[in-house]
Amino acid sequence: MKIIDKYVLRQYLIPLGYLLVAFCLLYVVLDLFDRFPDFVEAKVPIKDVVVYYGYYLFAVNGFVPFIVVVLPIALLLAALYTLTMFARHNELTAMCASGVSIRRLMGPLLAAGFCASLFAAVAQETLGPRATRWIADYGKYVINRQNESADIVREYIYHTGATRRQWIIGQFNLRDPGSMKGVKVLQERPDATLETEILAASTEWLDGLWWFHGLQTRSYNEVGEPIGPMSPPSEMPVEMTDYSETPAEFVSELQKSDFLSSLDMIRYLESRPNLSGAGRARRLVDIHARLAMPWSCMVLILLSLPATAGGVRRPAMRSVAFGLVALFGFYFIVNLGMILGKREIIWAWLAGWLPNLIFLGVGGILTWRMK
Repeated sequence: MKIIDKYVLRQYLIPLGYLLVAFCLLYVVLDLFDRFPDFVEAKVPIKDVVVYYGYYLFAVNGFVPFIVVVLPIALLLAALYTLTMFARHNELTAMCASGVSIRRLMGPLLAAGFCASLFAAVAQETLGPRATRWIADYGKYVINRQNESADIVREYIYHTGATRRQWIIGQFNLRDPGSMKGVKVLQERPDATLETEILAASTEWLDGLWWFHGLQTRSYNEVGEPIGPMSPPSEMPVEMTDYSETPAEFVSELQKSDFLSSLDMIRYLESRPNLSGAGRARRLVDIHARLAMPWSCMVLILLSLPATAGGVRRPAMRSVAFGLVALFGFYFIVNLGMILGKREIIWAWLAGWLPNLIFLGVGGILTWRMK
């Protein structure tokens, strides 16, 4: 890394750090004003409050975690501040006089944006669902003092489109979906007629396979009539090697997308080939919007150089106003794209990536035209 790159990066990371800390503190304080009486009533220790808000910053709020939303904002504002200070102190002029292109200065900023995009993408897919679940459980069991019966699901029906199986589950716990009681599995033929009925007193998910306890089976002919009586219950657990369904699939059917990673949402759609219309469109738009949001870190930085063009002749407030308008326009297009995508007016992938594509084009062209 050249000396000028180190200098630009150092001058950039300082205001970036201040902005991130300020935004995160503001977000936490605003929530703490509303939640403080609940913490006091539940006698929550201070260390638990600190852990709570550590998770809170990464918990999904809307469709992405707060940290993923605030990172592009902080990156753009920090870039505007850094480049404006360079212009006001004639450093841009000195750099140009020494043969350094203005576009060359975007290298360290884009590198920081790329690292921020990778961090946001990884945090969103790994920490996001886990933090959202932790926040929900802590609020349910510690703050609101609910018992574990709130997680018990009874008489649940799950139909797999690809394998043509219908699970009728008497009872299971969302916190331990691998253990179920009173399970009935109906296997259908391609023509939708019943082929096999399987009963189990209980089931366990062990080492990636289902084990059925007290297994009973009965076959049906092509017209739906049973062939003989139900077999007696098995004395030993039976390994169901042909069953590809996982406990995570049962849970994903019941949970909001906030508790799922993009990969979980994709697997859900793959297990529902017959899902169509608005239901599939909503899921696809959420997936693409979630995948696209971290990369807005790099896209928005491209606007910083055109916003500060003009050197000392352009007031600092004008650059800041440009950045705020750009941010407002970006998030307006984010919400507009999601609305249009979920109403099936535009393709789901376009709805999710539309803001990035528009601002990448505008910022890239404006930056390239800079001398």
